[in-house]
Parts: sequence; structure tokens; C-alpha cells
Amino acid sequence: MKKLLQASDYARIEDVVNDLIEDLGLRQFPVNCFEVAFMLGIEIKKYSQFSKTDRDFVVSKYEDGFSITSAGKFIIYYNDSMDRRRNKFTIWHEIAHIQLGHFESDCMISYEQKEMEANHFAAYVMAPLAFIHNLGLCAPSEISDVCEISLACAYKVYGHYKKAFRYESIRNAILNGRIVNLLTYSPKMIGA
Repeated sequence: MKKLLQASDYARIEDVVNDLIEDLGLRQFPVNCFEVAFMLGIEIKKYSQFSKTDRDFVVSKYEDGFSITSAGKFIIYYNDSMDRRRNKFTIWHEIAHIQLGHFESDCMISYEQKEMEANHFAAYVMAPLAFIHNLGLCAPSEISDVCEISLACAYKVYGHYKKAFRYESIRNAILNGRIVNLLTYSPKMIGA
């Protein structure tokens, strides 16, 4: 059975996201993963940059993406044949591994826990529940459009939103979270 993240894990991950947003001086939601990676000195490369043979091998091992360190620098590789919104989640997921210290030699949590933490980080930065509530998003399709996430991810976020808002203490914590004060929603221009 998978060990679920504890409330303290969620709070720690959200603090890391909020600190990152604040430290980088970001002000607009949605936050651009490519811009953040650049600001952090993380190089991003597409799978299409590999030869066909190498690309086929990489896809067989890491369908969506992965990250490595090389000469003290992080590099994120992502499968650019996937949907653009899925790619953004993958890049945020990999940024999460870096920001949460999963590459550190003293990181002693399991692979499964690292994956759950990175997924929460990515979902939190891409579709904060406070924004979903404050913008009055009532359906996964609306969440997908506004937060620029895949529909599959939007369904998961929407389910989490519905569960969380059943409990007054959780709802209040979400609505009073730092991210609401750090970022302002800025809709994309049509055709931009």
C-alpha cells in the first residue's frame, strides 16, 4: 500500500513553492516553467534533440521526461512529442525534484514518496486550489483552460479541491495561503 503524504509534507512542499515564487519575484499566474528553469540555471532539452535510436531508448525508460546533473548543473529532458500541457507538468515535476532536494545524497525518502512530492509541487504551482476557488472554476474543463493543465490533471485537481473544501479548517488554510498574496491571475491573450 502506498504511503500517503502527511499534512506536514503538503505544507512543506507548498512552502517551498511559495518561497521559490517569492525569491524569484514572480507575480503572475500561471507561472511559466521555462522562465523559472532559466532563472534557476536549469537547462531544458527536448527529446527530439536525440538521434532516433537514442530517443527510442530514452522514451522506453522515461516516457515523459527526466532530469540529471552534469558538471554541477541540472538538465531537464522532456518528451516534446507529448501534449504541451503535459510537458509543462513534466517540467514542473522535474523542477520539484531539484527544489525539494531529491538529488541530495542525504535525501532518504523512497522513490514513491519523491514522486508523490514532485506531483504535489507541480499541481500546486500549476493549479493552486485557492485560485480555482477564487476564480469560481466549477468543472475540470475550466480548470484545464485557465490553469493550462491537461484535462486528466484537471480531473485530479478538481477531485482534490472537492475533498479539501469539505473541511472548514482545510478550506481556510487554502484560502489564506501565501500563494494568493504572491500571484495575480493574468489570463493569456487569444492568439498569444
